[in-house]
Amino acid sequence: MAAWRAVVRVLRSPLDILDTVSCTLLPSHCRICDEPLLHLSTSPVCLTCWQHLPTQSDSLCSLCGEALGLHAAFRRLEQWTQPGSTQPGLEALCEPCQRLRPPFEKAVAYGVYEGTLRALIHLLKYEHVSAVAKPLGALLAQTIQAMPNLPQELTVVAVPLHPAKERQRGFNQTALLAEEAVRALRSGEGMRRFHIEHRVLRRKRVTESQSGLTPHQRRRNLRGAFFVALPEAIQNRAVLLLDDIYTTGATARECTRTLLAAGAASVHVATLARSQREGVAFWDAPSLHAGQAGNVPSLLQDF
Repeated sequence: MAAWRAVVRVLRSPLDILDTVSCTLLPSHCRICDEPLLHLSTSPVCLTCWQHLPTQSDSLCSLCGEALGLHAAFRRLEQWTQPGSTQPGLEALCEPCQRLRPPFEKAVAYGVYEGTLRALIHLLKYEHVSAVAKPLGALLAQTIQAMPNLPQELTVVAVPLHPAKERQRGFNQTALLAEEAVRALRSGEGMRRFHIEHRVLRRKRVTESQSGLTPHQRRRNLRGAFFVALPEAIQNRAVLLLDDIYTTGATARECTRTLLAAGAASVHVATLARSQREGVAFWDAPSLHAGQAGNVPSLLQDF
């Protein structure tokens, strides 16, 4: 074994020397932390940044992935310890999902939309650094692989941009992520079958950027914005809807409703990142604490 390791070191040494010389003669810096890149890579991001992505470690809603927080976790523990409770049957649900369950089966995300993960998504989305799509797609594939009760055959649909917006940007970052994720899944998955259908879901009108909008404005902005161009491609099929970021869930819910209305059997949602703060802000809004408890279902009808 020691002899074999020595052979490997000898074989690798010319490559290591080339790597060092190339990085010395053609220095480059990480686009996230600005530290020098010590190894040749197609992605302009250092290994340290890739290793420090903000994953989700909090107690999460079993349907939408909203962070429940310590208070909710202790409340679930109290319910489980009540006489006659059946622990496996209890769902850990956030307040919105308790009041009105989302139309999708489950939504999951790789990590929290902050720090390094946020910067990586911005590199792809706004700075057109397409090289990060492959490693980000691999992270999305890991998230999909870990989803429980996922159907064996899935039609993969990326959240679309309006054609005018896609022409302006030059690409749909979610479509790139979907392609890389499915490529990683096909190389590692022996059981499930994934079929990408980019032409199925379309936007029928240009919508305002969701960034900076309140949850209510987001829902109104997206209402009726999507349509299914090829209903036969999803008829009675399980759909895996992919996006880069899940914020309030307005996009996921509207796309899911559109897909189900066109004949999809079910919809699961997977995203790279999950923004937790705006969901909490929505439930802390003054309108929900001003004697309008009876109006909550109508406020939630398109959440």
